[in-house]
Amino acid sequence: MFKSFKLNRLVSSIVSLPGEKHTEPLHTLREYGQDGLAALIHAFKSNKIAGKDMKSYLSTFYDKSVLDLFIKLLGDSKEALRDFSMEVIEKRGGLSAVGPLVDAIKDGNFLQKRCVVSLLKKVGGTAVTDKVMPLLDGDDREVKGTVLDILSGIGGEKGIESMVRLLSASDWWVRKKAVTALCRLKDPAIIDPLLSQLDKEKDPKIKKVVIQTIGEIGNADSAKRLLPQLAEDDLIVRQMVVEAVEKTADVSIIPHIIDSMKDADVNVRRSGVEILQKIKDPIAITSLIQRLQDPDWWVREIATDALADIRTPEINEQILKLFESGDENVRRAAVEFFKRVPDKIAYDSLVTMLKDSDWWVREKAVEALGKLKDEKAIEHILPMLDDADVRLAVPIALGEIGGEKATCTLCDYLKDPDRAVRQSAVKALGTINNQKTLPQIKEAVLDEDPTVSEAALNVIREMTGRTVRASDVIAELERKQQTAAGGSAVSIGSEKAKTKGTILTEAILVLDLANFTETGSKYGDQFAMKLKEGLMQIVGPLAKTYKAQFYKSTGDGFLMTFPELLNALKFSKEVTCGVVDSNQKVPEKERIAIRMAVHEGETRIDDNGDRLGTAVNMTFRVEGISPKNLFIDEGGMKPEDIPLVNRIMVTEAVNREIADNKEFETVYVGFFDLKGISGRHRIFQLSVN
Repeated sequence: MFKSFKLNRLVSSIVSLPGEKHTEPLHTLREYGQDGLAALIHAFKSNKIAGKDMKSYLSTFYDKSVLDLFIKLLGDSKEALRDFSMEVIEKRGGLSAVGPLVDAIKDGNFLQKRCVVSLLKKVGGTAVTDKVMPLLDGDDREVKGTVLDILSGIGGEKGIESMVRLLSASDWWVRKKAVTALCRLKDPAIIDPLLSQLDKEKDPKIKKVVIQTIGEIGNADSAKRLLPQLAEDDLIVRQMVVEAVEKTADVSIIPHIIDSMKDADVNVRRSGVEILQKIKDPIAITSLIQRLQDPDWWVREIATDALADIRTPEINEQILKLFESGDENVRRAAVEFFKRVPDKIAYDSLVTMLKDSDWWVREKAVEALGKLKDEKAIEHILPMLDDADVRLAVPIALGEIGGEKATCTLCDYLKDPDRAVRQSAVKALGTINNQKTLPQIKEAVLDEDPTVSEAALNVIREMTGRTVRASDVIAELERKQQTAAGGSAVSIGSEKAKTKGTILTEAILVLDLANFTETGSKYGDQFAMKLKEGLMQIVGPLAKTYKAQFYKSTGDGFLMTFPELLNALKFSKEVTCGVVDSNQKVPEKERIAIRMAVHEGETRIDDNGDRLGTAVNMTFRVEGISPKNLFIDEGGMKPEDIPLVNRIMVTEAVNREIADNKEFETVYVGFFDLKGISGRHRIFQLSVN
């Protein structure tokens, strides 16, 4: 009791005395050791001592005999005490504090260890390195991790050697800590050990840390040594290698990349051609042109981009020869190149390509001729409107060419029976931007198809620079007709576009009752049919409401088409909402799970009225996309984020159509290969809410 009273008196006298006179009572208090420090700390925590004074008192209180007490304060719950103690130990303790601080690594709480690490990093030097290195030989992984953290803040030859030694640890966590610690140093001396580790490391997470660091501090030589990692199975690892090589390589790597193009692994070739694209050096021209004949579409695509970026007459002349290839994929690459790099030397060859057996070649040839902006090409382009596979490219090309002949033809296309042609014609007139065509474009606002009407409004806004509503345009047209009719009222409207022949441009919807076969196997066919009947009760009325043009049962779902895309999308959203609402009213096993896909394109009608064609096949493929087939893309989803049921997937064509429509919102999913459909396709998910 008396001791406690005396300690409190001493603390009170310290607080009450001026700064220059508190040294003596502080020394007296220090004679009480831990009890004296405890009394001082209690007064501080009771707000009897100000922070700046407490820091001064602790500095005066300190000597080697109380170092252990100060180290304990590093784990105190009060942040100010931890900070004061760290500052005092750093200034007053110096090298003499290293041993006790290292001993504290094995004990103490998290706060204390964090402060100890910070202090040892600040002290630094071989004294600290020599003291902590023996701890790496123990079995405690947490201690090893702490030591690696300290060494990463000190560096030095000895420290690096110790960290490199742990790269061979059997414990994955310790290896990762060692790699991370080395990478923090950003020291060129670590490049060789990291590259050696990369060659034998199996864990992709560790590989990513190593590759990222080499990309930050590596050189041309390390870039070459990274190339074998292009064969890694992990997509993210491969992409990180590409980025690291792009940052560190110089032109000396080109021969090595060219050599890698012989690899049977398509991922190696894809990554290699991406690197060549970034380097953009003419040395790679020959190799890139060879890649236009690669069996993989993505390699051809990136090679085309790379060659288009380099742009030399030599490239154009060599690619011109590829039009004679018997491989349609090679001809596709060649015509795509001249679409991106317009050159008059390709004019005659592009005209010839309008008769190619491959529709994709014909379509891109139309577009490439448009890019040449040569009115002579119009006479060759116009007949392509009769080609069902490429007709939509014709208005686009005419818009690029411009001039009176193209403008007059596009105005005629505003009355075309095909909604998509009318829409393309409107947009092409917007590209030409001839004010004389405004009256015809305003007439297109009356088009019964909302996508054509909306496109016309957008073009009017761009050409006039004014915010225009459909009602404003209609009122203006009514006034003009009223004046022309001598003041009598005249109603305005467009005649319904008629379908021509056996080809329709429609919105195609595939609806699938998920796990229908499995449900039948588990609960019986009768139960499965009951679920489908429940779905039909939702689908039937909505199909009438949104004017489905055609639908048929596919066994476990339906194939439907709609004259208007917006109706198909509204239908899909309402069906999904109806299914969700219905599921809340029935037991779990009776709940319906569906998948839907919407695409827009041309369908061919057979004798039974059924819909056939590539667009139909594509819609079925999109409905069945699986997370395991996702090619992850920036801004897209991760495989685990893709919903398996009660989802609506739409194609890129649909997404473009509704991009400016606030009624619909989509989320980018990623790239997919669709069986039987050429190319790789971007897929989006339509939001229901």
